[in-house]
Amino acid sequence: MEEDNKERLLQAAIQLFAEQSFDAVSIRQIASTAQVNSAMISYYFGSKQKLFEAAIAAQTNALGDLLAPATAALEPRAVLRLYATTLQKIHQHNPTLLKFICREFVAPSDAFDTFIRQRLQQVFRLLASALQRGIDSGLFRPDLEIGPTVILWAGMVNFYYLSRSLRERIAPGIADCSETRYLENACRLFFAGIERRPTP
Repeated sequence: MEEDNKERLLQAAIQLFAEQSFDAVSIRQIASTAQVNSAMISYYFGSKQKLFEAAIAAQTNALGDLLAPATAALEPRAVLRLYATTLQKIHQHNPTLLKFICREFVAPSDAFDTFIRQRLQQVFRLLASALQRGIDSGLFRPDLEIGPTVILWAGMVNFYYLSRSLRERIAPGIADCSETRYLENACRLFFAGIERRPTP
């Protein structure tokens, strides 16, 4: 029963925070949606902030596999591909996550900072390290700028999901394709742009 209450609170928080900003959602509203006493939020999570962090973590727990120590030893292209497949898994199973992310683009919040520090900065460093290893080994072009290239790759992977509701309206029958096909093309084009070409 206790685990049921905790899970109901978590699911209510995911739903409400996806629809409204952190400040707009009240503890009472979360408890009412979950049909539990509002004191349970403090009991299970400690605070509304901690519940918000738990809501983000629940939707992005697949990042734990990406950030496992063994990933850093993979061949650089394998790290970049693993990022793409991890994000595919996250977005497939957590469609509300995009609403959290889009709101942060428009109106960054302090509530999201913990996730940025604990997860997104680690992801950025992992991708940056893979690119640097690729440059050092001669696999990638020596003139690559690490920061912009990481942002470009993250943008290419995530744009498929961010643009989901607009693609068919923008280019009916042309812009629509499966996730797998999109990511395969993204990998092919991205690697073609960053890999070092043999000198003639």
